[in-house]
Amino acid sequence: MQIIWYENKALVFKSGDAEADIPCVRGSTGSDLSPANLLQKFDNNNILYVLSENPRHAFETFLSHTAVVEAAGGVVEDGTGRILMMRRRGWWDLPKGHVEKGESHEEAALREVAEETGLRQVRLLGPLTTTRHFYRMHGRWETKCTWWYGMRCEGDETPVPQTEEDITETRWMQGTELWQAVAGSYGTIREVFDAWTKKE
Repeated sequence: MQIIWYENKALVFKSGDAEADIPCVRGSTGSDLSPANLLQKFDNNNILYVLSENPRHAFETFLSHTAVVEAAGGVVEDGTGRILMMRRRGWWDLPKGHVEKGESHEEAALREVAEETGLRQVRLLGPLTTTRHFYRMHGRWETKCTWWYGMRCEGDETPVPQTEEDITETRWMQGTELWQAVAGSYGTIREVFDAWTKKE
């Protein structure tokens, strides 16, 4: 099964039969699996199944209609168990960004955390998951594949939002406040936190 997000809509490529109350299309080739065509099939739902005997092939056909870009980011935890969240364009989010030429995913994740939050005393703990979402930018469809890592803030630095990246606030969160922020965020962020809780 392959999942890719468009804002808060989940496009799920899977085998098997249709399920009640969940819209689905049968995977084929060509324009049937283009982003523009599939978005029309959601109607008012937040999930759409693309059913295929070979879900990976159907997913790769979908990707062929987009430019694929790589990114990396992190879930940063402090010594008391709080998680660093940041508000970007009105949404609670996690630090992440594009992988630059010559960088590993791990290096990119640490750099993006430093740039977007000002935290530099951060240690990499290990991989969490990889998320995918697609969007339209500059007249073309793009798919962003983001590699996520668990991280630990080793110091007592105060996070500072990178305002030139439309980040208006950084905040350490835990408990109810954290989970309310996650619940109101993007589908990819909820997917990351699902992986983060499973590692415990």
